[in-house]
Amino acid sequence: KLLVDPTDAQQQFVGNMLLPHAERLEQADSDGKKMTELPYALFDAQKGLIDHIVSAGAANVAGKGKIAVLGGIQINTPNEPADIAMEDYFLPLSMEVYDHRGNVIFDDDDHP
Repeated sequence: KLLVDPTDAQQQFVGNMLLPHAERLEQADSDGKKMTELPYALFDAQKGLIDHIVSAGAANVAGKGKIAVLGGIQINTPNEPADIAMEDYFLPLSMEVYDHRGNVIFDDDDHP
């Protein structure tokens, strides 16, 4: 699809990032759980991008600095009307610390 509206570019980028997860989402759809699986597929796609960014930019960290990356799923909840207002939630799924060379020096694999 040819982009005419530049505001569609970000949505197209996200859609392209999800393409490798299409089979997984199709299976979830047949199980009736597509909307549950979608945030996890988005997390996996974005984690790959963040890992690439950290790897490419770690050398720019001053001295022997470190980079901490906390990843997860943000769950936005209604804040109106007042009778059903809830707090938002964050489901942490990963935590890594990288050194200034891009090497993982801590990886919390104890996530769901």
